Amino acid sequence: MQTDPKHSPSATRARNELSPLLSALIKCLEAEGAATARAHFLRIDRSLNAANDEWDLRGPIINLTSCKAMGFKFSKQTNPLVERILEKSTLLVEEMEGQTPKSH
Repeated sequence: MQTDPKHSPSATRARNELSPLLSALIKCLEAEGAATARAHFLRIDRSLNAANDEWDLRGPIINLTSCKAMGFKFSKQTNPLVERILEKSTLLVEEMEGQTPKSH
């Protein structure tokens, strides 16, 4: 089986791991009327889906990890999604850096 030369395995894995969670988060934020946070995560999701390689993943990953520093407040419904997204982001970064991910 050949891989798409336009997309690295890391970019494909990041999309597969994060996009469903980001979609769920975006829907929740929309339902809660959190327009600014929704726009932030929508931009991240678009950047993630446009990423072709590990270099392209830097922006979305950095933006994900900085979401709490930006002062967003998350509800009881959205906070677990954000935590899971951040956890998966950390695991993806560790894998890209060649570290063995910790089991959770």
